[in-house]
Amino acid sequence: MKVLIIDDEKNICLTIKEILEDENYQSDYAITFQDGFSKLKSDLYDIVFLDVWLPDKDGIMGIKEIKSYFPEVEIIMISGHGNIENAVESIKYGAYDFIEKPLSLERIILAVKHLEVKLNLQHDLMEYRLNVLKKYELIGVSKKIADLNKKIEKIAPTNAWIFITGENGTGKEHVARLIHLLSKRLTNKFVEINCSAIPTDLMESEMFGYDKGAFTGATNRKIGKFELANEGTLFLDEIGDMDLSLQAKLLRILETGEFSRVGGNDIISSDFRLISATNKDIHKEIDNNNFREDLYYRINVVPVHVAPLRERRDDIPYLVDHFVKEACYINGINLKKIDKLLLDVFINYDWPGNVRQLKNIIERMIVLSDNDIVGIETAPSFLFGKIEVNDYNNTGSIPLKKAKENYEKMYILQVLKDAGWNVSRAAKILDIERTYLHRKIRYYNLDIYK
Repeated sequence: MKVLIIDDEKNICLTIKEILEDENYQSDYAITFQDGFSKLKSDLYDIVFLDVWLPDKDGIMGIKEIKSYFPEVEIIMISGHGNIENAVESIKYGAYDFIEKPLSLERIILAVKHLEVKLNLQHDLMEYRLNVLKKYELIGVSKKIADLNKKIEKIAPTNAWIFITGENGTGKEHVARLIHLLSKRLTNKFVEINCSAIPTDLMESEMFGYDKGAFTGATNRKIGKFELANEGTLFLDEIGDMDLSLQAKLLRILETGEFSRVGGNDIISSDFRLISATNKDIHKEIDNNNFREDLYYRINVVPVHVAPLRERRDDIPYLVDHFVKEACYINGINLKKIDKLLLDVFINYDWPGNVRQLKNIIERMIVLSDNDIVGIETAPSFLFGKIEVNDYNNTGSIPLKKAKENYEKMYILQVLKDAGWNVSRAAKILDIERTYLHRKIRYYNLDIYK
């Protein structure tokens, strides 16, 4: 920690400086405000001792000026003419403490040590928040991800309600949490309700809570998610799966901001920011009378769409790199790499399960591979067009000829790579003629992988 003393009495500056240096704190001093302010602009200080009466600046005005340029700097006011009015005014404008002259050496050391604890806690909290924010940052360089980032940066600091759409696995919850972390509500709770995972008969109790004796087994009061989200963010995931009867109750509560617990009469208000999400085509759901149109208009204040992975293939190499590092770290494995050929397979695959599927496949391959460089030999066959029933239920289908060609291309490429692109050696491994292998290389345009 570094401390600056600004006082027109040099002896006081030297005394405080000596005390602080005995406690292993770095310190410097200035006998005018302007000299001290220049030092603040040229170096980094954590704490400033500032005299109330200076020849070139009133100390109270000095607090305002320092805080306007260096809001993170803590200020301790010192004065030989201390009074309650000065002390109150100093604290009002951002001073941490007010110490009267003659100065108590113990009071000075105690104030600095308290500030050291405070600053360390603030640093740890900031570091924690940055780490959490980094965890939920959107990875990629595509235009779709860039546009999404811009939109999030614009809407996150507001209190506007948000409606997120996108296929399964695109990262809708990820986006919701990022918006919360960038909002003014980040110090309060992010409360999630998965509308597709909770049975309809339990959903009302989950959302609004219940009072003791509301039903058999309700031996204690339960606080609902709406109440827990007060001053924070409420995330209704898969809202398109909510039962119509609950949609009507939800709409009424969203319009009034008030509700009662199940079995209770007390009216409860909750100031939450609502973020909803669905993987369904909500307009079709409305047309099929599965979703209330008035509820849709109520929650759809700011629409946000998360594009499927097949529409942003430029992001796949960056996602692969991130998931490889994450999988190695989580599983205690030395850092591995993905072979360029396998990366090409990843880029060309449509990923019906989107980012979630890509992440899971990478972790599976990282864990099962015995090599530092993970190649196509460890890849699930459905990536080459050959469907494995248990790997993914929604992979679609392609013609048999195309599937065979995909697999042949990747297999020949891998053999060529293993043979160091020695065509004779590769032909021998493949048990085919060199001329035939050359034809295959030209047919599949494999030279670009050299």
